[in-house]
Amino acid sequence: MAVRDEFPKVPESVSGLPGEKQGLVQAAKSIAKGFSITVKAAATTPLTVKYPKERLTLSPRWRGPLALRGVLGRDEVPLLRAPSFEYNELIDGLYRKDRLPPCVGNCPANVDARGQAYLIADNRVAEAYELVRDRNILPGVLGRICHHPCESACKRNFYDEPIAIRPLHRFAFEEYRKIRHERVSPLPRTQGKSVCIIGSGPSGLAAAYDLLKLGYRVVMYERERKPGGALNTGVPAYRLPREVLYEEIDDIVGLGLELNTGVEVGKDVPLAKLMREHDAVLLAVGLQQSRLLPIPGTDAEGVVGALEFLWSANFKHDAGVRGKRVLVIGGGNVAVDVARCALRVGAAEVKLACLESENEMPCHPWEIAEALDEGVTALCSLGPEEVLTKQHQVVGMRMRSCLSVFDEAGRFAPKFGDETTDIAADVIVFAIGQAPKIDSLIAGTELLVSGRGQLVVDGTLFTTSVEGVFACGEIVTGPGSAIGSIATGHEAATSIHRYLQGMALDGDRVARPVPVYPKHASADTRGIESNRRRAEMPVADPAERATDFRQVELGLTRQEAMAEAMRCLRCESEICVGCTFCARTCPDYAITVERVDEAGARCLTRYDLDLSKCCFCGLCAEQCPTKALHHTGQYELSFWHRDLMVFDKGEMLRPPTGTRATGRDGISPPGCPVPRREGE
Repeated sequence: MAVRDEFPKVPESVSGLPGEKQGLVQAAKSIAKGFSITVKAAATTPLTVKYPKERLTLSPRWRGPLALRGVLGRDEVPLLRAPSFEYNELIDGLYRKDRLPPCVGNCPANVDARGQAYLIADNRVAEAYELVRDRNILPGVLGRICHHPCESACKRNFYDEPIAIRPLHRFAFEEYRKIRHERVSPLPRTQGKSVCIIGSGPSGLAAAYDLLKLGYRVVMYERERKPGGALNTGVPAYRLPREVLYEEIDDIVGLGLELNTGVEVGKDVPLAKLMREHDAVLLAVGLQQSRLLPIPGTDAEGVVGALEFLWSANFKHDAGVRGKRVLVIGGGNVAVDVARCALRVGAAEVKLACLESENEMPCHPWEIAEALDEGVTALCSLGPEEVLTKQHQVVGMRMRSCLSVFDEAGRFAPKFGDETTDIAADVIVFAIGQAPKIDSLIAGTELLVSGRGQLVVDGTLFTTSVEGVFACGEIVTGPGSAIGSIATGHEAATSIHRYLQGMALDGDRVARPVPVYPKHASADTRGIESNRRRAEMPVADPAERATDFRQVELGLTRQEAMAEAMRCLRCESEICVGCTFCARTCPDYAITVERVDEAGARCLTRYDLDLSKCCFCGLCAEQCPTKALHHTGQYELSFWHRDLMVFDKGEMLRPPTGTRATGRDGISPPGCPVPRREGE
């Protein structure tokens, strides 16, 4: 049998050339044609189209490689410091960049609580106190009485419990007071102008502090024999020991404040005289008298206002209620203070009645809880109708049921029912608000007063109807918090500085932003680690403390305060603090984080991201409270070796270009161990 060819023969082309030769000819022609096109293109001037530059914006949900902007132990947490008249600009800039810590933004005076926690944890307690004092002029005082809105905005509310910012103020003061004489010295006077401040309450002290730092001579007048305003006369000693208040004011005097106590302006010295002697005058006199309701019987013996009652209780420890039944009208913090003071000065029975229901009471929840523990009885949803008297002496109060306090628009418009109740009492204290008392103060001046007896003041610039005269504090805002009054003092000082420098009071002035932060529900703390729990403030026994004016809160130990400061997440700092929330959130367990928790040497020691496990969901970056963990924008990643898919701390801190880090030198400070993987 003939052997068949394995492949068919190539047929000859029509031209007569074999198929193989014809292919070579065609290839040669193609090469020649391509070469001619190349030569022609090389001889032609190129045409370049330049497109306009556009900013590359990545979606916040971009799923890609991650990096750290900084780490604790290598990078400093930024401290919020600026001259008082530029501080609003600093805060506004951070807010616009979404880099304002919630605790700072929710504070009326924008106190740097984040910086305080950082410095305390770094064992720089005196610096922490002075940082806070720049905005909260009385850290030791506010560390005991502030309503701490900073804590309600703290991001740790979402995870477990908020940082104890207010108790840390107190701790910083108690450490600072040991060395205060070494760190207080008169500030230089560089301006050659003087400012007179009437009133030594928190707003006036804040303004004085700012003006002293700016180089002005500041002279202050206080009608009481001791300074402090309402902090001195109204806040009970069981909440605020007077030596704490006086020490902090003494420090301001040590900076150069000329303080004159026991001088009532308008009576001992005319305001008009002070206006002539000084380049500017600031009225920070607060609210000096209690309001009473226009109901029958309020002129009877035994009816008293809250401010007068608190003054007697604080200074005399005897308000004339020993062995008597006391009824307090009001549901705010002042009313609670009155009720608790009444117990301490010997009242046999203390009841507190208010319009609001139990859940609507305007006082702080912890204040009324402590009062109830001490023996105060709360009567809610009742409104006063008539003071019951016998021979012009109080014997009780007729109360009417209150169905609602506010209307649908949220305005104060109480509605009452038909039911009435008579409550027996020997003394009735009205704690329903305060009012200014300025008639004698402004006598002989052109200052204007409204029909309601209030000083006419611009609530933004804090100017009055007379050039060179300013006002701040509760005389402007009405009853409020101490930290709120301090905030107005800072703003008034800025207006005075601009006025004395011949600048427009508004002009390019930046207003303080007022952000609104979400309110977190209480987190479920069952089963969480003990080091994640908030330090608990120890308190005196209710049965014992209600008999005198001893401190209720006993303060944190140094160890507790240090541990609490280390709980702070350093929000918006762009520095990884090793909180491990990214690792806890990661569904693929691709992240490993380790840190050293030692006062003065806290640092991040390890951060590993295993890209071979990562699903690029981005949840870790979204969870990061400091915004240190971020998307790099690097679109392509390819490695020949699987080991290179594990990014350690050095890799996570790679430059923004995405190039690999070549070493770890400079990442860990002295005392922080350098992380090494197994086998290195």
